[in-house]
Amino acid sequence: MKNAMMDKSTEFSSTALRTARKLRSARRIQAGRLKWAGMAGLFASAVVFPLAPGVEGWMASEATLIIMYIMAAQGVSILTGYTGLVTVGHGGFLAVGAYASALMTMHLGTDLLTGIIVGGFVAAVIGCALGLVFLRLSGAFMAIGTLGFAFFIGTVVNNVPIFEGREGISLPGNHVLGYEIGDIGFFYVSLATLAITTLFIYCLVRSAVGRAFMALRDSEKAAEASGVNRVFYRTLAFSMSAAVTGIAGVLFAHYVNYVSSEVFADIWYSVDFLVATVVGGSAVLLGPFVGGLFVAFLPTLIEFFVDQPGDLAFIIKGGALIFVLIMAPAGVVEGTVRFFRWITRIRKETAHG
Repeated sequence: MKNAMMDKSTEFSSTALRTARKLRSARRIQAGRLKWAGMAGLFASAVVFPLAPGVEGWMASEATLIIMYIMAAQGVSILTGYTGLVTVGHGGFLAVGAYASALMTMHLGTDLLTGIIVGGFVAAVIGCALGLVFLRLSGAFMAIGTLGFAFFIGTVVNNVPIFEGREGISLPGNHVLGYEIGDIGFFYVSLATLAITTLFIYCLVRSAVGRAFMALRDSEKAAEASGVNRVFYRTLAFSMSAAVTGIAGVLFAHYVNYVSSEVFADIWYSVDFLVATVVGGSAVLLGPFVGGLFVAFLPTLIEFFVDQPGDLAFIIKGGALIFVLIMAPAGVVEGTVRFFRWITRIRKETAHG
């Protein structure tokens, strides 16, 4: 009798466990569909945006700036969201990519596509070296170290003669495969580059490398005990993160057709990229899109409605960061998904009640 009751209890527990797993799986699938629907909507809107009636060239340029911020935030998300390493110095990698492409263009006459490849590669090499230097750092110490790197890059480009300091380097019009492109053409090149980096991060997260990154994020000791090489994967994360942000720097340099220490030695770029990553969601594919759009478009929006904005943009960014950290620590995207799940559950409970 007791054995029969125990068998029934075990069977009931197994059934309940399978049901719970199916529910969690269904929720993950639903959340994934929502995120992909949002991303597909964003890319579709971006593709048709320059062709819409009333859209002028400067509007396409403003949209291009948003794309650059999204890509820079994607670079930060690889390190912060998927590897758990806090960085406040990715503005340095933005400058590395920008200057690498600018110097190649000035001395060798290379086009935009070559600049993207070279800028991403140089940033990846420096990111790899930085990862080895900061191998024993984590948390606040890692943040301070990367901040020091951003200051170091700013000092170098301001004082080493080859970088032309505050006078800067002027770039000619942008060319791709021998053809000159205007504002709208540059927008589409930037959008295609963003699509490639997004696909790269999507595949990375679902690969063995991405799982190793997240294992180190969750528990370095447990990951190492499971055979994850901490030195290799942390250095690889730095390299990939730097490469993506370096490519954003290349686009930024060719967007303004000018690089100087006044532009790329600004430490606030690093802060903006971190804010964009945290606000949107550092471990969500759609997060950098939302955060990058917020950080890049906010100053333009404020200037449109306020005659003398002053430091209002910085105040709003700081307030948004505090609000998100308190109300939705995983970011706006994940917080929105959880909110809709809560609404759906309430409706189901009300309907059954």
